[in-house]
Amino acid sequence: MNDILFGNNNHKVLNRLVKRSLKSQKNYISILAITLATLLFTSLFTIAISLQSSMQDSNMRTIGTSAHIGIKHITLDEYETVSADSAISEAGHSIIFGYAVGDCFNKTPTEVRWADENYADWTFNYPDEGKLPKADKEIATSRIVLEAMGIPAEIGTPIELTFATDTKTITDTFTLCGIWNGDSVAYRQTILLSKPYAVKNVPAVHGTSDSTVTVSTGYIDGVFMLPSAWNIEEQAGKLAETHGFTDRINVNTAYSTAEISVSNILAVLAGIVVIFFAGYLLIYNVFYISIAQDIRFYGMLKTLGTTARQIRKIVYQKALRLSLIGIPIGLALGWPVGRILLPSIIGMLAEDMQVITTINPFIFIVAIFFSLITVFISCHTPAKIAAKVSPMEALRYVEQSAGKKKQKRSRHISTMMLAKENLSRNKKKVVIVTLSFALSIVLLNSVFTYVNSFDFDKFVSDFSLTDFTVSDASIINSNSPFNTANVSQDFTNQANTLEGLQNIGNIYLQASNQPLNEETLERLHDLSEQSEAVAAEYGNYTVRKEHGVNIYGFDNWPAEYLQILEGNLDNERWQSGSGIYVTPMRMVGDGSLSLYHPGEQVTIACKDGSNRTYEVLAVVTVPRALSTPLSIDMGVEYVLPKQEFLEISGSTEHLPMKTILNVDEEHIITTENWLKNYTTNTDRGLDYYSKVTLRQTFQGMIDMYQLVGGALCAILALIGILNFVNSMATSILSRHKEIAMLQSVGMTGQQVKKMLIFEGISYSLLGLLCSLALSTLASVTIVRMMGNELSYFTWHFTLLPVMLCILPLITLTACIPLLCYKQMTKETVVERLRKIE
Repeated sequence: MNDILFGNNNHKVLNRLVKRSLKSQKNYISILAITLATLLFTSLFTIAISLQSSMQDSNMRTIGTSAHIGIKHITLDEYETVSADSAISEAGHSIIFGYAVGDCFNKTPTEVRWADENYADWTFNYPDEGKLPKADKEIATSRIVLEAMGIPAEIGTPIELTFATDTKTITDTFTLCGIWNGDSVAYRQTILLSKPYAVKNVPAVHGTSDSTVTVSTGYIDGVFMLPSAWNIEEQAGKLAETHGFTDRINVNTAYSTAEISVSNILAVLAGIVVIFFAGYLLIYNVFYISIAQDIRFYGMLKTLGTTARQIRKIVYQKALRLSLIGIPIGLALGWPVGRILLPSIIGMLAEDMQVITTINPFIFIVAIFFSLITVFISCHTPAKIAAKVSPMEALRYVEQSAGKKKQKRSRHISTMMLAKENLSRNKKKVVIVTLSFALSIVLLNSVFTYVNSFDFDKFVSDFSLTDFTVSDASIINSNSPFNTANVSQDFTNQANTLEGLQNIGNIYLQASNQPLNEETLERLHDLSEQSEAVAAEYGNYTVRKEHGVNIYGFDNWPAEYLQILEGNLDNERWQSGSGIYVTPMRMVGDGSLSLYHPGEQVTIACKDGSNRTYEVLAVVTVPRALSTPLSIDMGVEYVLPKQEFLEISGSTEHLPMKTILNVDEEHIITTENWLKNYTTNTDRGLDYYSKVTLRQTFQGMIDMYQLVGGALCAILALIGILNFVNSMATSILSRHKEIAMLQSVGMTGQQVKKMLIFEGISYSLLGLLCSLALSTLASVTIVRMMGNELSYFTWHFTLLPVMLCILPLITLTACIPLLCYKQMTKETVVERLRKIE
């Protein structure tokens, strides 16, 4: 209050001045600037929070429950004891029957059980049509299961079901009483039977259980809700300690997605910084130009006794009132924009993830907070400028940069020289407009570089190195237990007759225990001195003197895809049966240590009891697309030619784990359709990967990045254009006296146009130069660093988007000044000079 002369602090007068100031100006650009900033913030938080909710829901459905904790394979007595604990708010349970049996369940593994209402609800198995089974032979299941069984989803339909318990296989006929959708992301589908049927066939187990239980039938799976989802691990730990379950309580990890990870924080912070910077550039420029226009107004207020503090209040109150218009519009537009973009982002993350769009008040509260912060920080400097101006300075104010006045020299005056002088008047404004242009172009170039660096061959290498990879459905869909010998001879025979077939080959697998001789144990001892991970397991192997090994059998063509780590691929010796390829210990440490090296000997115990010794030719890596999904023990694997493998396995009828094939381009779709038909109708136990479908997934991911990146680029480009339009319009308006005087002494309209065009083009050239420098820097640092996190990224440097922006940007910055000049020249030079007087 010490700067207020005689206590003059008239709020009513200030409010009236603010209202009249707003009425005297067109504030469309100011409102639009605030609206755009709010729209971006709202969209960002809508996507971030909704994505978090969708991921949590997807994780719950993948895990199979929304309950806080679960305990599997306990007795009915133990369940009742835990559910009565005061630390449990609600409980539900199920009695396990076993698994459904039949070819239709090869690709749709399905559990059979009874469940109470809580268990059915919390495991997403509650009927949306009909009811839970109550009568003896009633059944309820998902539409996914009914489709797999080829049964219509109609209440009352009779269903013959065969299921296996731990002791017997039961076949019975039931009546369908309840149906729900089911989740394709779930690890298992579920069939529910009634409690009377359970009591009769699989009565609940009583007494006590422990972690060594290897059977399931009759045991209880319990699910429990705690008083809150906060710190579930600690609550579960106390329950385990109280009831003696040690590590048997499973915490629902889906709730951990509610906790914000470091990577999530960094992603949201990056978005906030970009939006804040873009909004700051626009809003700052709008208010800075507004202050410059009204500088004489503020000078006159100073003459009348208005203090610096009161002038700052006027500026801030104007900003606040404009925010009361712009922020609600931004909120109303931002949520739908985020809602539109969300499905594309989720579609890239997972095909089966459900889109959950939340109207969380937190979204709007945070968006309002950051929008107001952006507005008031943007207004800070303009408010200071308005508050510091003296009455005399305001009366003779001409837009220019502060600094040492240069000595005038006589020289030839040209339109280009005048344009240069005009730009140098306010270097800060030039910098802001230049950065506004550069920001959208840099982002465009970064998104383009990022997306064009996606490597399809790397993307598919985890799934299929060839046009098609066929295997058991359990392997393709990662559903254990894995069937590693199920590609039938019938399939191989038919595949060999396909039109356009170029290559076909098989990969065989057998897991077996192999001896560790003294020499191998000595190598293991040496490795234990180098690696703590090896040392932790060394004692175990010295006692066992054996280890589990995956033994592969490769046809010649698949063997070409083996990746050499050490040694050489000697195909002649390998095919002759005198040499072997081995892999590193994939399950120990970082997976890079090798138990064997080229030139050393490996002895394999055969099924018939004999032993075969091979020389290690090379240490290799089996590409993931050709390997088994399950590693055992140390993760050491042997790779042998097909014939040698079949002799060691003791069966010439051993079926392949995977079959890979290539066809010519003309027959890709035909082969795709044949495989789809074969795995659907002929052998439902098989499934396949196809480069056709993988390419569609890959393209969908690219489309998502282009959509989101393009939308952000478009908004930032609009901000840059608005900044430029506002700057040029205000610059011409503030210089109308100067331009009128120049025209009165002989400067032609054509020369004025040239001067303004040079000014506009100078902005675009500066923006492009800045874009080139910043795009290069962003590409070699941020884009490259982000891409290194992806296994399918191969960085390619490009500035093509910047180059493509040159012509449109120069055209835009040349045309806008002409439009502004045309608006000004609606009045004659004489009329403009009279206004000045």
